[in-house]
Amino acid sequence: MWKFFTRPVRKPKLDIGVLRKNDIVLLPLDGRWNNLFKNTEKTTDILRCEERIKELLKQQSSLIAELEEIQVRKKQCMENIIKLTPEAFDKNSEEAKRQMQWCEKEIKRINERKREIEVNLDNIPGLIKEANLELLEYTIKLVYVKIRSNQKRVEELDRLIEETRVRLKEYISERELLAQDGADTYSYFHDLLGSEELEKLDRIFFGKSKG
Repeated sequence: MWKFFTRPVRKPKLDIGVLRKNDIVLLPLDGRWNNLFKNTEKTTDILRCEERIKELLKQQSSLIAELEEIQVRKKQCMENIIKLTPEAFDKNSEEAKRQMQWCEKEIKRINERKREIEVNLDNIPGLIKEANLELLEYTIKLVYVKIRSNQKRVEELDRLIEETRVRLKEYISERELLAQDGADTYSYFHDLLGSEELEKLDRIFFGKSKG
């Protein structure tokens, strides 16, 4: 039966620099990390950190896509302003001026949003690394408890295997002794009484001829 350690496991203290120094990959995207849990259930903390990293990656991807989109819109607005300038000032078109004002407001709004996106994009890598480090800490805590438990079980199995090996040797020795004793006894009585008398004894004691 499996016996687990009751001694509390201290949370490993890792520095965020470890991630940079050792170039630790994002754990949820690492196949070898995922293989750690083929036969081990993830804890609530691990699931929470994993989901946090995935959510940050999703936000990062969404912000990058939005940044590309608003940059295209900004370029279109600028092109529209250039295109509308002659109509607005040479021909004094109020509609053209109105459209230019709208484009200018849109460019201002885009610039503000662009700054917000860039701030968020600057912050996300640090947040991902922090979550990844936390995930690494919880992973170490879980797998090392499992390793220690496995080692305990391996030692127990080694002991059982050795005990079984000793018993097997004893069984083999006993079997050989009994078989040889039976063969010697049967041979003696065969020579002493003859095969016919021995067959009679076989029928009496074994219910049949031993042949």
